[in-house]
Amino acid sequence: MSITQRSEGMNAFFDGFINSTTTLQQFVVQYDNAVRVKAQKEIEADFSSMNTTVACGSQSPIERQFQVEYTHAKFEEVQTEFRSRMNCFIKDTLKEDLWNTYTIKEERMWEGKRLPDKFYKVQFDPLTQTSTCSCQLFKFRGIIRRHSLLVFVQEDVYNVPSQYILRRWSKSIRRRHTLITASYSNSTNEPRMERYKLLCKRFYEIAEVACGSKVASTQLEKEINCLGKKFGFSSSMTNNIISDAGQLRYDTGACTSVPHSPVGTSDVLVHSPAAVKGKGRPRTNSLKSTIEHRTQRRKSASCTKTSTPPTEECGARPSNVVERDDHVQFQAESIVRRLFRQVNEKVFFRFKGYALAS
Repeated sequence: MSITQRSEGMNAFFDGFINSTTTLQQFVVQYDNAVRVKAQKEIEADFSSMNTTVACGSQSPIERQFQVEYTHAKFEEVQTEFRSRMNCFIKDTLKEDLWNTYTIKEERMWEGKRLPDKFYKVQFDPLTQTSTCSCQLFKFRGIIRRHSLLVFVQEDVYNVPSQYILRRWSKSIRRRHTLITASYSNSTNEPRMERYKLLCKRFYEIAEVACGSKVASTQLEKEINCLGKKFGFSSSMTNNIISDAGQLRYDTGACTSVPHSPVGTSDVLVHSPAAVKGKGRPRTNSLKSTIEHRTQRRKSASCTKTSTPPTEECGARPSNVVERDDHVQFQAESIVRRLFRQVNEKVFFRFKGYALAS
């Protein structure tokens, strides 16, 4: 998804590295410097998240749950939702067989002025202890919202389900791109990158030989699973992006195992966006001059003549009639221009004679 704010775009990424006078050669060097600084800040943030702790602002077990799992930056966003929960109030509750529907009123302020209250619908499932809010901001931002937190407290939920704790915000996630040699990195100082490159090369060579036979592929997969268990590999370390049927999906949970389920039970299919009518004036035929209309009629007449020789069958006018019409129209325009020129000359000489007489 492309962003629209300049502070989050390329201007902020290259701030302090390039300017309007930077040449193309300097840009290549400064690009590597910008990526190096960004990677260094990422490493420092990971180190800070693993070795320091941001204090909780309340005694909520749910906040403690996010404190243990999330990085400092994302946990601060969760804390913002916990603080904003004080502005939300439950106005109505509707208990049904499967869902408990809550109507949440949220008070809002902007620049010291009170704005009209907004109302949201939150549906809570007592069996799975999951909630769905009408704002849909959890699907957009990936951060649990204040409306759902208020419902969790009302329903005495002390630990949110794993689907609300996304792995992409986890402090213990493994960043695979750090194992790939970059243009700004020094491979001699990174033995882990060299080992990763060597192992990948060997795996590719073995896979190229084993893929020729189904029996060999099955045997290799079993051996790889055994090696994974031997070295402490678990399925929670991977990001399951492609389903069994090859469709695109994303993993919203933090489960430790990936069950082999049919497509559609736990996969979220990504469809093409719906066609939306654009804003502005609709497309219309532009105004054309007489010469363009005449040329277009001649082309259509010639096409009709070549495609359907007997003009009486298709109801089209004969080409000689079209040419005669064009000739008559041209003569009429010539006569009008000549009359207009004569009138202008008479008026000019009349005013000229009046001026000489005076």
